Parts: sequence; C-alpha cells; structure tokens
Amino acid sequence: MSFRFPLATVLRYRESLEQREYFALERIQQEVSHVELRIRQVEEELSAAVHNRAAQLAHGVPAAEVQTAYEYSRALEEQGQGLQNLLKEAKMKWRQQLASYELARRNRETLEKLREKQFEAFSKEQAKREQAVIDDLFLSRHGSRRGHGH
Repeated sequence: MSFRFPLATVLRYRESLEQREYFALERIQQEVSHVELRIRQVEEELSAAVHNRAAQLAHGVPAAEVQTAYEYSRALEEQGQGLQNLLKEAKMKWRQQLASYELARRNRETLEKLREKQFEAFSKEQAKREQAVIDDLFLSRHGSRRGHGH
C-alpha cells in the first residue's frame, strides 16, 4: 500500500498560487527598477541642462535660448517629480504583493508540513505492520518447532 495524501490537489493548487504571486512580485520589482533607472536618467539630463544653462548665461547667449533652456529644465523637474510619485506607488504595490506572496507561501508550507506529518505517521504504521508480519513468521516457525520437540 502506497502513501496517498488526501489534500494533494489542494497542495498543488497552493503551489501554483504561490508561484503566480511570486511572478507578480517579480514583475512589480522590474517595474520599480525601471522607474528608478528612468529617475536616474532624468536627474542626469537635468544636471546637464542646468550646467548648460549656466554656461549659456556665462557666455551671454540670447534671452530666448536661456528661456528655452529654463523651460527644458523645468519640464525635466516635473517629469522627475512624476516619476518619484510613480516610484512611490510601485513600491507600495510591491509591499502589498510581497504580503500576498508570503501568505501564499505560508499556506503552501502549512499543507506541506501536514503532508509530511501524515507521511511520517503512514511510514510508522507501515513499519509496525511489517514488523508484525515478521514477528508472526518468526513465532510460527519457532512455535511449530517447539510443538514437534515436546
């Protein structure tokens, strides 16, 4: 007789849920990383734009060019602020998804522990049955010899 875990289907379902939650967590982490990279790029562009504007002012370029450079810097600052807000939202989503993943993992682990305990109990019972058969064989062999010897 082989071991059969009655909740095997539920365990497989919980494993698939855990995996789905993990993949969702990874997708959100990639989103966070992408936004962080974009923020760094915008900050670098802004730094270069500010440097260029300062150089333009030092060299006495026309006011229209300085105004254009200022507007470009302002647009980059607004873009950076929008990205910061997006990053904040993405990190909040990530924390929520992490909680979902951890719950799914705990649910799967709970069922796995139950399966392990049931398997352990099954194995002990199987060993007892096997020992009982061995004991019966031993007693029947030795018992029949005694009967002939008296």
